[in-house]
Amino acid sequence: MNHPKGASIPVVVENTPVESYMVGDRRVFVKREDKATLSGGPPFSKVRGLLPHMTKLKESGVTTVGYVETSVSMAGWGVAWCGSKLGMDVVIFDPQYTRNTLPILLRHRVKWEELGARLVPIPAGRAKIAWYSARRDMPSLCEGKSVLLPLGIPFPETVEEVAAEWQRTMHIHKPAVAVVNVGSGTICAGLLRGWAPGHGRIIGVMGRTGNIPLKMASIQCKAGVLVGGLLGPPLELVDPGWQYTEESKCDCPFPCHRYYDLKAWQWLVENLGALPSPILFWNIGREVE
Repeated sequence: MNHPKGASIPVVVENTPVESYMVGDRRVFVKREDKATLSGGPPFSKVRGLLPHMTKLKESGVTTVGYVETSVSMAGWGVAWCGSKLGMDVVIFDPQYTRNTLPILLRHRVKWEELGARLVPIPAGRAKIAWYSARRDMPSLCEGKSVLLPLGIPFPETVEEVAAEWQRTMHIHKPAVAVVNVGSGTICAGLLRGWAPGHGRIIGVMGRTGNIPLKMASIQCKAGVLVGGLLGPPLELVDPGWQYTEESKCDCPFPCHRYYDLKAWQWLVENLGALPSPILFWNIGREVE
């Protein structure tokens, strides 16, 4: 278990469970990384790297951390939670939709406020444009040294922490293939970083349609490894064509996230006959009602 500096109790869990489910006549193992935080934390594994990253920021003198949130992401919840653990102020730039605000965003706003974050309304739209606007405004919104975190919180610390969890898992479970949702690609990069010969191949399912060669290059850069060849990890990326805010309605026997991991689970179910056993599904996060 990991501890922020000065904490007396662990807040991030090592060795999250691997559960077994039958899908038709096939057994699928599920890595429950949505259980990476204890009660009160967001149920997704990017906090593995977010917590140590924000700890370093605090040690460098940063007192306030900001984040530009999107309609379905849990990153803002993670930032607010880590800030509460570290005694840092948090500003969440909160997208405002004139209509059709998704219920998941309403629930996340409650979480941000419960954890003491300050919400700053911003027009909903392109996240990159909103990020540059927020970076301009950030110094005027807080006292002391502040940092606006990058979209998707794609930190090297996350890659390293996920790689370590992958290796802990591989000591017991050695799948022929592992399937994982790909958003920013940070978690997938962690799996690649921790991969070793004998670990099987990795299939990344893109939860948002995009350019596969560019995403592959980004993941390899984050992981610091080259895919393929005699010694490199075997990674395949697939793009089912999902839009970011499009939800999967696939049946799932474990808690999942319809805008992220459930899209990858749906691909697994639809392509189960082409996958060798044993199969491992790396569940990054789940929704909370």
